[in-house]
Amino acid sequence: MNKHGREMDNLREELESNLRKRKVLGNKLVEAWGKTDIGWGLEDIAETNPQHARNIAFAIQMQESYMKKKWKKLEEAIVSSDFAQTPENLLKVIRLGVANSNRGKIFTEWPLTSTDDAIYIVDRTYEQSLRGATAGEKIYENMHKYYPTTTTTQSLGTGDGATTQFTSTISTTPVVKFTVRILSNGAYIGVDDGVGTIVGDALNSSSTNTIDYTTGDIEINFTTPPVDTAPVLVEYAFDSENSSNYASFGTVGINVIKHRFNAYPNPLGYHFSDMSAITLETTGLGDIHDMLIEAVADEHAKARDYRAIGFGRQVSKQNTITTFDSDFATAGEVSDKSHAQRILSTIDDIGGDIYDDIKRGSVTTAVAGSRALTYLKKHDLWKTDTGGQPKWGCYQAGRLDDILVFSCPQDADVILNNEVLLTYKNDSDVNDLSIVFGNLTEISAELRFPEFYTKGNLATIEDKIVVEPKFLRLLQITNLSS
Repeated sequence: MNKHGREMDNLREELESNLRKRKVLGNKLVEAWGKTDIGWGLEDIAETNPQHARNIAFAIQMQESYMKKKWKKLEEAIVSSDFAQTPENLLKVIRLGVANSNRGKIFTEWPLTSTDDAIYIVDRTYEQSLRGATAGEKIYENMHKYYPTTTTTQSLGTGDGATTQFTSTISTTPVVKFTVRILSNGAYIGVDDGVGTIVGDALNSSSTNTIDYTTGDIEINFTTPPVDTAPVLVEYAFDSENSSNYASFGTVGINVIKHRFNAYPNPLGYHFSDMSAITLETTGLGDIHDMLIEAVADEHAKARDYRAIGFGRQVSKQNTITTFDSDFATAGEVSDKSHAQRILSTIDDIGGDIYDDIKRGSVTTAVAGSRALTYLKKHDLWKTDTGGQPKWGCYQAGRLDDILVFSCPQDADVILNNEVLLTYKNDSDVNDLSIVFGNLTEISAELRFPEFYTKGNLATIEDKIVVEPKFLRLLQITNLSS
């Protein structure tokens, strides 16, 4: 085995081991934290969405590890039962924040174990430029039907409406008998008879129509000249048992790419005066310190959805933007309701574009602006399903056929109210990811000043990687009624 092969094997083993360890550890954390007050409900989440439950459990675990190192006073008994004091209550805030965020349902979240963690992408590639394939191309994003065979095609010329004779020499010999086919403008018009003669109704039997299986020399004569610009091709199979052709065998390789996350903090500050704290405490409204910490954490959870959707929309604009005119009269429909039934076909067509583009994928999730969501609800296959989420921020709105739909408020930097961000999501294959968000933990710091007020910051440490931008598409619905 050469050095390159050993490196590929080592990377494959590292990839498989990494994924296996993460899944096993995640399941253990779900089981462990699910038995505590912090992780209450984790096991229920795991029944419907195991990966989301593992992400929540990882977030709690990383936060606990950070806090233990920082304060060195967090005992298991405190973690399990007591959140009256800060920083211990941060664990519950993190648990709720991750659970309530929809980012991992729309895109992919990768729990980080360090600031220099990585995700592995496996590329299966063609290793030779043969039979239409180019070395280095991904095999699951290209179609080269003859690459794993000895069959190939070669041009004999192009029709001009006058030429009837075409001659050439086949490049890879010897040629296997009974495998020669002549194509004109995409149609088979001649075959070899095994003794070197090419026969076919479109060929002039009074002229020479031969193939030399050893030298590859070929000549054909048409009765009627091929039309202008019509390609004339010969298709054949070369002898794979001849040692001179061993270099013409196609092979595939595996390239494992390690994408490193460079996690960095996204801070948000807070401050309050002692007088405000006393006012809240003496009126029985609560602890201002804990309330502010939780408010900051909630803002992080909400903003992470907005950042992800806004970034996804930016990435989607690399691809063709599709428009759907909601004016039913222009479309020749009898009503707005009947025309709205066409929106799913449009989305399915976009899924077909994804499938044709990279030979896999469709549309599995959607994020709709407010007016776009109202229009989607007119479809007969719409089913409201909030998943128990309140209607604030980015929330799960329902399903359009088998597409999970989320709603998002309008913002010029996030999504417009007439837009639908369409994505394909398949967490079971690392090649089928659009955007991956790596989240490490939350950190906090604060100071109390002698002027009787307190200032602090809470930061989420994360990073993002674009894996396959073609899985993201933007649909704009025009002429929506006011």
